[in-house]
Amino acid sequence: MCALSGCAATPEPAPPTSAPSPTETFTPVFANNDEALAAATAAYAAYQEMNDVILQAGGQQPERIEPYVAAERLPVEIQEFQDFQNIQAHTVGASAFVITQLQSARYQTVEQTDIVVYLCDDLSEVDMVDPAGMSLLAGDTSRRTPFEVRFKFEGGVLVLYGRDFWNGGGVC
Repeated sequence: MCALSGCAATPEPAPPTSAPSPTETFTPVFANNDEALAAATAAYAAYQEMNDVILQAGGQQPERIEPYVAAERLPVEIQEFQDFQNIQAHTVGASAFVITQLQSARYQTVEQTDIVVYLCDDLSEVDMVDPAGMSLLAGDTSRRTPFEVRFKFEGGVLVLYGRDFWNGGGVC
């Protein structure tokens, strides 16, 4: 009789969607803030080394910075190198930096990693010269600049995704 009247057996309830259990743990990307800071230091050193190479070449082949910056940061970097090309200058010497403080670090998972540091870029050993080799920085004594720099993982590599002038003091 049930077949004629359209009744059917009650369907089984759908299994619950899998969500992390409250007791599930993650292995953090870094063991502690010191490791996160060391990774940020190494990432910035690699970025700065390539930045120096490109500027020493007058801003030519700016795409070489790509492995060191996040995709959303790349257009900013490329534009800065193109601006440098437009003034027909190049640098001589190598820059240096000191990370003065870890501002914040999140690294529970690769996708959620966000490291922010305060650092001082030191250009005291760098000169910017015109095509004739004449210094364009003569008399410029402000060669140390404070920045707030942000890193994240992209493609399994810790890369720079933000670099903003810091005027809060206490960095350089």
